[in-house]
Amino acid sequence: MTPDKTLAVYCWAPHIQAEGVNAVLDDLQQAGVNAVSTTMYVAEPTAPGPDARREPPEDGGRGMRRIVDRPLWGKQEQFLRVGPSFEHNRSLFDSGRVYSPPEPNDLTGKQGHIVAEFISEAKRRGMTTYMQISPSGRPPVRADTTEQQLDSETPRLPDGSAPGERMVSFPPLASPELQGYNAAIVTDVLTNYPDLDGLLLDRMEQSVYSFDDAFIDFGIHAERFARDNGFDFEALRTAAQSAIDGLQTLENSDLANMGSRSDGTPLLADSLGNSPGLSELLKFRSSIAESYLAKLRASADAVRSGVQLVPITFPPPLSLLTGVNFSDYSSSANAVMIKFFTMHWPLIVTYWTESITRANPSLDSGLVARAVSVLFDMEDEPSANLADYVFPGPDDAHRAGTNAQARKITQAMKEAGSMPILPSVHAYGPVDDVERRWRIGWETGESGMWVNRYGYLSKEKLELLRRVTS
Repeated sequence: MTPDKTLAVYCWAPHIQAEGVNAVLDDLQQAGVNAVSTTMYVAEPTAPGPDARREPPEDGGRGMRRIVDRPLWGKQEQFLRVGPSFEHNRSLFDSGRVYSPPEPNDLTGKQGHIVAEFISEAKRRGMTTYMQISPSGRPPVRADTTEQQLDSETPRLPDGSAPGERMVSFPPLASPELQGYNAAIVTDVLTNYPDLDGLLLDRMEQSVYSFDDAFIDFGIHAERFARDNGFDFEALRTAAQSAIDGLQTLENSDLANMGSRSDGTPLLADSLGNSPGLSELLKFRSSIAESYLAKLRASADAVRSGVQLVPITFPPPLSLLTGVNFSDYSSSANAVMIKFFTMHWPLIVTYWTESITRANPSLDSGLVARAVSVLFDMEDEPSANLADYVFPGPDDAHRAGTNAQARKITQAMKEAGSMPILPSVHAYGPVDDVERRWRIGWETGESGMWVNRYGYLSKEKLELLRRVTS
């Protein structure tokens, strides 16, 4: 392995619990891994139910065929009861009105210590250590939260309505409640785990899984941010609504004429650049994300200097819609991880196609699906059949194009300048396709690669990882 490149693996804590700290780290070191991350909660098997968490995740209810390669407590699909890995300092969260950290339970006392042991042992072995948190995820809601407060934590479309079907129900990124909660989480985590080198900030951006995600947020928090930062909120609202209304005039011939940009020219950037209103809307989204990231940087620096912050984002050109400006992130971040969770990409095509065809039923769903894939540069050979865009099973190759993936990494590095870009390539899927995707991530990227996650790293894939990166 190239000495100055990162080879990192995300290790979900339940797999560490099930297999043991040293067993997991032995496997990873033998594969050449030099950095790891984990989570701030632990788990145990339980029966299916509303409070149970499924491993692997359901992915918006559309990924139920997915299983893990490494059985978790004897099963490749497991329902889990979870608990925090440490007892939160609740005084850090006293100023919040909506969100509060999870209460400790019996798992905290019985199993929580394993997370600290994993981080300390990885550090002792010379690995760089990270904890993953979710700045855009919805935290636990306080029991006394009012309906009015909850309503303010719902993102809004430009007409004031709530978004429709979404893969993940993110709160408004501009919410002071959300930002304050996660600033406190940064303080709490770094205080409790002094051996951490850094934090991974999962989805440090607006979402774009669904069509509606691309046109939020126009709620009260976003309006306040616009006013405080010199944006014309009504003009932004008008531009967004005009783009949505434009679907009514879209015709099948427009979609049929959309060619594939095999030279890597960012078609989405060209389209957005022709609309000053949409360009300003994207600057607005970026400004929210960058301001939030700066608050998390300040929170980390207040605990100790030198803590690495690594935002996790969508790759280009999806990043244009989510509000990621790779160059501007460098003022607060040490690197940016771009997610190549390519089993999700067909779901994005499906979600967008369903929304667009609902708004304009005259459109051919196959042509819409192909246009979405082309617009987001997801494939080398996009399909005009919506039925092709399904969540891949464990033995199915991912549709993501080899050249398309390489273009995304190259574009992100170009935009980031000197800041490292780290592709995060998922280990889910058949071995030959995993090898294809790992080679793209490792050989195209200059700074290294993250692998998500340990639960998909069978012995065969661990050996493959060593070969690919050696």
